[in-house]
Amino acid sequence: MNQFARIEQLLGQAAVDKIKQARVAVFGLGAVGSFATEALARSGVGYLRLVDFDRVDASNINRQLYALNSTIDKEKAEVAKARVRDINPACELSVHSAFVNAESLTDLLSSDLDVVVDAIDGLNSKVNLILGAKERGLNLVSSMGAGGRTDPSMIRTGDLFKSKNCPLARLVRQRLRRRGLEKGVHCVYSIETPLNKQPYKEADAGDAHEGLGRARAPIGTVAWVPGCFGLTLAAEAVKLITR
Repeated sequence: MNQFARIEQLLGQAAVDKIKQARVAVFGLGAVGSFATEALARSGVGYLRLVDFDRVDASNINRQLYALNSTIDKEKAEVAKARVRDINPACELSVHSAFVNAESLTDLLSSDLDVVVDAIDGLNSKVNLILGAKERGLNLVSSMGAGGRTDPSMIRTGDLFKSKNCPLARLVRQRLRRRGLEKGVHCVYSIETPLNKQPYKEADAGDAHEGLGRARAPIGTVAWVPGCFGLTLAAEAVKLITR
């Protein structure tokens, strides 16, 4: 039986052929990125480049597909690789346990990519990825903040520079404008006002990962909103592939 028969029935053979030939990179394999990768793999994307420097910890289990008690301390990129191979053995995989910065993007971004999916939660890495993709003329869809939200009906898509009510989006816009980019960044965001009802406990903050990225206070999360963000990223990526 053709495992992509239901997609073909809905989208048509021509769209499925484009998806099977598509080359997509997913940066960030946490809550948002794991669901984006899952949907892309189940849609039959022919090549996936998966990038994340982090390892699974217990605080990830409430919302990340790759976070299980059996995968704690394992590299997210390696767990993702095994899951994608089990879903779609025909998918070509390139896996990188790497931190994203201006230097590493030289190797991680390439002109043969059809879509770049940004599911990074670190501000500097996110800005560098967006600029790197735009400078190379690559299609990009970027996730803004999913933490602190509980209502998936508030999720929207559109140009980052027209998004509203997202503190992360505001910071990303500011930094991109300083570096000369003022439009044309397609993103997924929420118009729900973010909240944290309780302060976090130091014991639940998680460890720093080899000094990479800036230290950030954790934000409260549920399973369904980041998951919906990731699925929406995948939907937008498929639209770009099949348009």
